[in-house]
Amino acid sequence: MTLTTEPVRTDAQKAELSAELVRRAEALAQFVADGAAETERRGSVSAEAIEAFIDAGFFKILVPQSYGGYELGVDTMARVVRAIAPSCASTAWVLAFYIGHNWLHALFPEKSQDEVFGERSFALTPGTFAPSFTLTPTDGGYLASGRSSWNSGSAAAEWFMNGGLVKTEGQPPSLLFFLAPRSDVEVIENWDVAGLRGTASHDLALDQVFIPEHRTVDAASVMNGTSPGAALHDNPLYAMPVMPFIVGEILPVAVGTLRGAADEFTRVTQNRYLSDGSGATSKQSLRIAIGRGDAAAALADSMLETYLDMLGNTPTSELQQTIVRGRLKAEGAMITDFCATGVNQLVAAAGANGFRNSSPMQRYFRDINMMRGHATLDSERATESYGDVMLGLTPKAPV
Repeated sequence: MTLTTEPVRTDAQKAELSAELVRRAEALAQFVADGAAETERRGSVSAEAIEAFIDAGFFKILVPQSYGGYELGVDTMARVVRAIAPSCASTAWVLAFYIGHNWLHALFPEKSQDEVFGERSFALTPGTFAPSFTLTPTDGGYLASGRSSWNSGSAAAEWFMNGGLVKTEGQPPSLLFFLAPRSDVEVIENWDVAGLRGTASHDLALDQVFIPEHRTVDAASVMNGTSPGAALHDNPLYAMPVMPFIVGEILPVAVGTLRGAADEFTRVTQNRYLSDGSGATSKQSLRIAIGRGDAAAALADSMLETYLDMLGNTPTSELQQTIVRGRLKAEGAMITDFCATGVNQLVAAAGANGFRNSSPMQRYFRDINMMRGHATLDSERATESYGDVMLGLTPKAPV
């Protein structure tokens, strides 16, 4: 193990560091908001924003202390992301994945962590876990071929993390998660979508790329919280099953998007005039929308905090139970649906002006509705899977 350890912190010192990181995120929120429209036009988060996040220490939040990280909790990551999300959902989305995938790096074998964390204690890593690649066994590892989609943050990537099927004659395929450095992959710049347009979620292709054994990990062990990293690091954080973690990673983007829409709607309405010359706040329906939007955003924050509290205070052995994982995934998806409904109501109340490209309202609308289609946040699939587990059936989607 390459040791670049951070000092051991007391609980009080960890809490102060966590609060400081959130303050840094809040201080960067206006900078992110000022660049939100350009982030969309460019299709990626700016290099300046990435550097600001590096300087703020965000990408070290979940990295083990033994590799120079802060080894804080999912709640710190979520609150940092939540602070950025009202300004630009695309930027917050990439930030969330970059922070969270450093936690995923900590689940791989030790030699892989030495490689990834050795230079500066973190990496910028997009990727997806869908079994998009074929892994053919060879001496010392595998040859990877295939193509994957939805690699958020590809523009600044240093590594890519994906899923691959190992097919052995006479046996069912096994799923591995694997790592490939940016130099070994072909990034296909095809991110042309309606929402989350600034995330650079491009496709990537691999053609017979060698993947050393140590850059792979059994997918089931990651899903269940029994990965090599869970044995290497004492902190139960690294024995957390992956699905509840992923919900905690991206849910604050949805919650922050609703807050951004509520605040923008209030601002616009206070400065808007109706056709008869009266102020828009004289219209009852708009006052109702202001009140409903702000209350909904506050409620969404409360639901997020409840989720984070459950995640942080539920024993690992309980989190590893399928029924608990299914419930947490379903709850996260339903909170996202709540946020999307709130944004959609506000955009409808904003009228036609809310759909001008100059209005952030249309961006909140497009982003939240793109978000709710994410495989983890799809409420119908998540609640169906939870229902399957409750009935003793095998869920059709991973929990």
